[in-house]
Amino acid sequence: MRDLLRGYATAILESAATAGRALEVANDLDAFSRALTESDPLRNVLTDGAVPARARRGVVHDLLDAKAAAESQALVSWAALVEPAPEFPVAVLALVELALETADAADAGQVRTVPAEELLGGRTAVRERIRGYADRLFQEVDRLELIDDIEDELVRFARILDSSRGLRHALGDPSTAVAQRVALAGDLLRGKVLVATARLVTYVLEAGHIRDLVGTLEWVAGLAAEERGRRVAEVRSAVELDDDEYIRLVEALERTAGRPVKVRVQIEPSLLGGMAVEIGDTVIDGSVRHRLDQLRETLAPSTALRDLSTLEHDRS
Repeated sequence: MRDLLRGYATAILESAATAGRALEVANDLDAFSRALTESDPLRNVLTDGAVPARARRGVVHDLLDAKAAAESQALVSWAALVEPAPEFPVAVLALVELALETADAADAGQVRTVPAEELLGGRTAVRERIRGYADRLFQEVDRLELIDDIEDELVRFARILDSSRGLRHALGDPSTAVAQRVALAGDLLRGKVLVATARLVTYVLEAGHIRDLVGTLEWVAGLAAEERGRRVAEVRSAVELDDDEYIRLVEALERTAGRPVKVRVQIEPSLLGGMAVEIGDTVIDGSVRHRLDQLRETLAPSTALRDLSTLEHDRS
């Protein structure tokens, strides 16, 4: 399992455990893993590297829609997106094990203990785990302004650490048990920041050895800023959208983004028809003008058109 998926899974299973759904998620994942084993067509599609990752995610989403817990659907869909296609079945099996361990711990009123082997790797591995964890936490935040608050709180906490050598050492000293450092951070942040912010700081301390705690927290704040960009969809439409069309557009964009999205629509008759969407780094141009421009570029080098142009010139 990739570190990006491990961090994401940790966050989503924590939330499921808090909601009392950890065992339900574990059962959903086990059922999906068995379906993957028993269905050749399903396995062939989801392990085919020639099938785009987003298409594989769409297959999983449609298959589990309304048939599994929301956490299960999100987790398997994410796995289909970020894991190499041939490794997808193995990743799902690993997720089943992780979910069962989380459910067992929750049933005992405890939090799953993370084995040391899950925290191996250098700076890149640690940051990938944190990125996956943060991405899921951001998905669970339903209001854009709360993302701003998380970013601000992370930056403020990083500045507090930067100005206090003693506190920075207490939280960053690898010779001190992780549980002790997590407890200290919890005491410092409890009641002063959003739950999501406190969870992010906790996971930063748990994700593996970090040499620069202040720099890592500032980097996580940057992830929040990136998330803000993915939350706003700028839509240019050739015509006004009625309420039903607007609702369907929002639903489609949220399915694509995997998170709540604020949609801003600007009317541009020059598009001739259709619409163009920009959300984060993704640009989807389905306007008639764009298709005409593509057609023009395709046909421009055509010998037939050059011949036609020459013929018209001769006639003149």
